Amino acid sequence: MQNTAAQWVARRNNGESSAEDQRAFLLWINASDSHRRAYEQAESLWERMRNIDEIADRQLAEARAYREKCRKRPGRQKLVALAAALLLATGLLWYSDLLSHLNEQTYRTALGERKKINLPDGSQLELNTHSEATVHYSRRSREIRLIRGQAVFTVAHDDSRPFDVLAGGGRIRDIGTQFDVRLMEDRVSVAVLDGEIEISGNADAVPTRRLQRGLRLSYTRAGELTAPQPIDLNTVSAWREGQLVFRGQALKEVLEELGRYHPAGITVSTPQILDTRVSGTFPTDNLPLALHTMAAALPIKLTQTGPQHWRIDRR
Repeated sequence: MQNTAAQWVARRNNGESSAEDQRAFLLWINASDSHRRAYEQAESLWERMRNIDEIADRQLAEARAYREKCRKRPGRQKLVALAAALLLATGLLWYSDLLSHLNEQTYRTALGERKKINLPDGSQLELNTHSEATVHYSRRSREIRLIRGQAVFTVAHDDSRPFDVLAGGGRIRDIGTQFDVRLMEDRVSVAVLDGEIEISGNADAVPTRRLQRGLRLSYTRAGELTAPQPIDLNTVSAWREGQLVFRGQALKEVLEELGRYHPAGITVSTPQILDTRVSGTFPTDNLPLALHTMAAALPIKLTQTGPQHWRIDRR
């Protein structure tokens, strides 16, 4: 409950709250007195710590200066002074970390849903179908953990606060750019739509790799990076407009991709049908239309066997 209250305080104070958020907030806070008390406590803490960045920077500078001065003092007096300076610095950092906790927010999309989120620093997060990401901003960093699914990140560059995306054991760092990250069962695919990024795996033997606009690479959960490959930017970005573009992919791959957007069951009469090559542009929000369009262009027959079930036969 305290975590939820902190998230509401952060959202309402960072200018992220929409009319829909306001309705959800009122439903939550009016659900019980304990919700209201938790929110009041979190809001009170937020107000007390509103100027913590300014105070922390000033007092940390004073603590460092005091430490330098104390180095010239002998014996026990020197140790006590150094300990005091260290405690002061540690306490300020603890308060700063506590404040940053209030700036953590998790965003999710349902099956077939897409969502654009404007982040407090001017960056934008676009989530694809059935995706989830946690955004954590602190005084010195901006970190987003992609928990599942796919997202495009359009980053407002800030040299003082790196922008990192964590996904599947790897770290992707912005160098002023826009990029697409897709978390799959066995690997993570990263495509640069504009600018440049830096990718590093989680294995010590894997070197850091830079990736420029128009290139894509993948890495495994063991931290192994593949060689960069050129991409069609329009194809990679098509899902952001509610479309899927295929250029000679196998029907099996096409059906798997459509399955990311719909709770449907599709069977084939013979496995060989799945090798049929498909090219075209299909909507993400209309599965019957996509299937019937393929059936009209390919040597296959489509039969609906239930409300959300189809069978594909060779024609």
